[in-house]
Amino acid sequence: MSHVRKLMSTLGGIFLAALLVAALAPKAARGVAAALVQIVPGTTTHIGQNESRMVSLSCKSGETFCTSVDSSGNVASAAYQVPAGFTLIITDYEFVVFLPVGGAGLTACDNFSSLSGGLQFLVVAPCALTDSAGVDHGEQHFTTGIRVGSGLTLSDVEAGARIGFAAMQGYLVPND
Repeated sequence: MSHVRKLMSTLGGIFLAALLVAALAPKAARGVAAALVQIVPGTTTHIGQNESRMVSLSCKSGETFCTSVDSSGNVASAAYQVPAGFTLIITDYEFVVFLPVGGAGLTACDNFSSLSGGLQFLVVAPCALTDSAGVDHGEQHFTTGIRVGSGLTLSDVEAGARIGFAAMQGYLVPND
């Protein structure tokens, strides 16, 4: 019985110490917890998706389509197409637009869309104010994500017109 009592006392002490650290130094406690979390190939990420289903896209200036970027930073040369049987959920979108006529405080929008049979379907058009050089920078973080269906290719209109570029991140989910 004394072993059980010692074990319970030790566990209780550890629990109280953890509560004390969390109460007195919440940032430190969160830092320690974050350091303990590691993404291991084949496991899920912080957003609950398998690492192999994460997608990063680059929409380069002068290109009418977006290309995939692998985990080593290599950019594909062909247009990225959402694979059959999957839907791409875009969670993050960053863009830069250069207005041909510079000026601070102007509104510039970036048109991110999907291509289907040569037709563009507007997915989202975020806007931002330009700086003194006529450049606007923007980023969008979509809590629930934007769905892009199987077989679609993504495009950034301003990148295609050579007045901007963009990057997107998201993940693939199987179609129902």
